[in-house]
Amino acid sequence: MGSRNQTAELVEAYIIDHGLLPGDKLPSEREMCEMWGLNRMTLRNALKRLSNLGIVESRASLGMFVAPPKMVRNLQDTIGFSQAVREAGRVPGHRVIGCELIEANKFVVRHLRVILASPTFVIKRVNTIDGHPVAVETSWINAQHCKGIEAYDFSTASLYGVLEDRYGIIPTSGTEKISVTKVDEEEADLLGVRGGDSAFFQTGLILDQHERPVEYFKNVVLPSRISFSTELRRMTTSEA
Repeated sequence: MGSRNQTAELVEAYIIDHGLLPGDKLPSEREMCEMWGLNRMTLRNALKRLSNLGIVESRASLGMFVAPPKMVRNLQDTIGFSQAVREAGRVPGHRVIGCELIEANKFVVRHLRVILASPTFVIKRVNTIDGHPVAVETSWINAQHCKGIEAYDFSTASLYGVLEDRYGIIPTSGTEKISVTKVDEEEADLLGVRGGDSAFFQTGLILDQHERPVEYFKNVVLPSRISFSTELRRMTTSEA
């Protein structure tokens, strides 16, 4: 059996044919090599590809398992991570790496569109789904309209939930960009992957119901855990 793609298709077909569900264990590498006449390197390359796609996952000393389904995030919504995860029937979580109240520097002025030295709340977290790390999120929050936000425990509280419930700030619009990056050593350690692995790099600016800047964010997102979608529509003649 030849290519990595062909071998990956064999593994996927095995999962389907045997009705394996998320969390079910695959045969050992030795068993799969014997079943399909593969060498160990070809199989491992195919399993790595399937792992990057979020189809299988490796568990240290235990073997290879069917991965839980990816969560799909709609690029057109402005709901927070916690709400999106709950709406998908999953359990969100956060681990705060650092947070502080600062005066806006030139970086913040440029990206958050606030004036120099204005109060800015900066928070960096690892976001999890069902206990699995999925993204490293860094947010710069315009603190002019949410005094005292730094006092909240955002390891348990939803950032957007606090903004709306405590301060009446409702994120309603914004812009974002998605590209591909390589995780650095710190991100790899936080996400439980290898340095240099590919990830989505998501940046954006969120505005509130009064079109005031609320948040500028940078997220490094594991493609094996989260995918992004949007809706396509045909332009009318008047829009063209």
